[in-house]
Amino acid sequence: MKNLLSSRISWVAILALLTGISLQAQSGDAPATTELGIGGSAPLTVYSNNIAVKLRLESQVFQKDTYVVIDYTQPTAMEIHRNLARSMRFGEGETTLKILAENFSLEIPVDDLREARGQSSQLLENLTAEFEEQNERIDVTAKIGWAVLKHFSLKLDFDNNELVLTPASERTEDDIAAEYEMIVKGVVRVDDRVWIPVQDDVYQSVYMLFDTGSYHTRVDKDFASLRGFPLGDVPNLRFQEGGQTQPISEMAALMPNGVERAPKMELPEGVEVPEVAPIEERMKSEPVLISGLSLLSGYTLEINPEEGLLALTRIKNSNYREEDEAFYSAVGARDSEKLDVYLETYPEDRHVREAVFWRFGLGIEEKDPVDVQLATLDRGLNVVLESDQFRYINNFISFSNAVGAESDLKIGIGEKALGFVAVSKNPAHRQHVQIFLGDLYFDQENIDKAYENYFAAAFNGDPRLEPFNRYKLATVYEAMGKYRRAYSSYSRSLRDFDDLPPDMASGSLEALTRLREHLDPDDPLIVEAETNRMYVPKQLNIGEPLPVVTAMTLEGEEQALDHFKGKVVLVDVWATWCGPCIAGLPKLREVAEKFAGTDFEVLSVSADDKAETVIDFLEDEDLPWHHWHIGAGGDVHKEWNIRGYPTYMLIDREGTLLARGHGLTDEMISLIEQNLKQI
Repeated sequence: MKNLLSSRISWVAILALLTGISLQAQSGDAPATTELGIGGSAPLTVYSNNIAVKLRLESQVFQKDTYVVIDYTQPTAMEIHRNLARSMRFGEGETTLKILAENFSLEIPVDDLREARGQSSQLLENLTAEFEEQNERIDVTAKIGWAVLKHFSLKLDFDNNELVLTPASERTEDDIAAEYEMIVKGVVRVDDRVWIPVQDDVYQSVYMLFDTGSYHTRVDKDFASLRGFPLGDVPNLRFQEGGQTQPISEMAALMPNGVERAPKMELPEGVEVPEVAPIEERMKSEPVLISGLSLLSGYTLEINPEEGLLALTRIKNSNYREEDEAFYSAVGARDSEKLDVYLETYPEDRHVREAVFWRFGLGIEEKDPVDVQLATLDRGLNVVLESDQFRYINNFISFSNAVGAESDLKIGIGEKALGFVAVSKNPAHRQHVQIFLGDLYFDQENIDKAYENYFAAAFNGDPRLEPFNRYKLATVYEAMGKYRRAYSSYSRSLRDFDDLPPDMASGSLEALTRLREHLDPDDPLIVEAETNRMYVPKQLNIGEPLPVVTAMTLEGEEQALDHFKGKVVLVDVWATWCGPCIAGLPKLREVAEKFAGTDFEVLSVSADDKAETVIDFLEDEDLPWHHWHIGAGGDVHKEWNIRGYPTYMLIDREGTLLARGHGLTDEMISLIEQNLKQI
């Protein structure tokens, strides 16, 4: 069954990412309630689109105060921003992360923690930046999801700004009925999503998906059109149980499922729009409504998925806003003029930023002039904090690039973004924008402007981009006919190969061959280039032999990889200072113990500066397997193309590479078992 909000076209997902609208589907399972702690109560904070709770993340050797988003549609137990995830440490034998407040306690198994990526990561960064003053500079770094929440009865008290989690089995229907005006029965779980029965004047019972990750309360546009209200204003939708009712469409304006019905941009090659069944068929298997905070915050409510109940007490007459209706009407009609009227009439409304994205997307579809599009961006900038303006406009660079906007528009946005770089917290941002502009001008064959931006980028930002900048400058020099400069820049881009994308490394190698005819045979640059070629590591492919290297054991003896021939070997390239490496040790230890006594070996290869650092570490950590020390760089890094830690590589008895990655996955463990059986 498809999620009602699943994206049909590529730029819609980006729009959802930037506006905080949830697009996740549901899957997965969670540990038993007894392993999760008792829950409890904590003060909740309502952001524009999300619910968050200030909590403390704690282990035996780690502690951090942070805000945690409550996301009922997130399938995983807990997602943590990558910066925090990679710095967390756990004590010997510790298997859970404690989530604590004065009257609140959860324990999430370490194996259920996930690094937030993509949309989730962007949301956490956006909330941190937007609400840093309100949150007294405490970051928003994590999200608790369905795999935890489904074991609890969740109470949201918007009157007193309190969130309460109670183990579901402890909250019976009688307990809940005594505290609320109304109970809605028949709440069901389908594919680990929670559906609430809703009454409609024509179709009687339909279903609402329970979601806490959006302000908007959304209605399927096809359903609304079928009911004769294509702009989403379907009347008299309500919760009903027996003779009791509570309003939905009178409580909050309904957004016609605009995310799904976004302007039809040209799809990237190879991407297809999925077929969607007629609404009458979909109503049998999909919710036609999705709850948002515009509706939920009108009630004190409690939802218990195990008991199949939603309890409600009305605390507001209505959350219906004219501003919402105006915005939703424009979105439902996909009407750029209506969006202009909304932005003009309500220039500081909560939806302005989102409306600007809609107006901008429609402008791309309708091929509006660049000055019109930039004026639209100005409306968004007017409601963004000065400290957040560059990040805001930078989103449009990503957006316009992803949907294949015309170059002149992308250049206009990039040039505009440079005017706001001064308020960016990351000095590398100027460099990124200048490279972006350089690429655009280069594609337009405006070599002078391309050179101007690439050259400026070389003096700004992240030194790790130096080889990247050298490559870009080399392409300009070559286009200018300055072949010796081009040859030198291509050559020197290879010195820091680890920071150079593989396609650029290949491009540099090809260019050195191509341009050599333009140099004097005795030119010293040719000798330099041959030296720089040595920095390029070999490409490793699954199914091919892992290069046989030699390194020093911790006992000071030289040992080659073919020492392990005849064994299935899991190679772990790591360092004691690497947070994810340390976090992965318990699982690595489990694997070693599981296959002990077989033809399986673990080989940990340390990239620490000194072998003594590893030796000291092993005095406190029991890692009873083979250990090498290779230092922070050198031949082994080049031969094995090591570009991050940890790097796990699995080889069979003949030394063939079976799997490679930065995580010890279940698939990799399964491959170990399969190869041990192949005798």
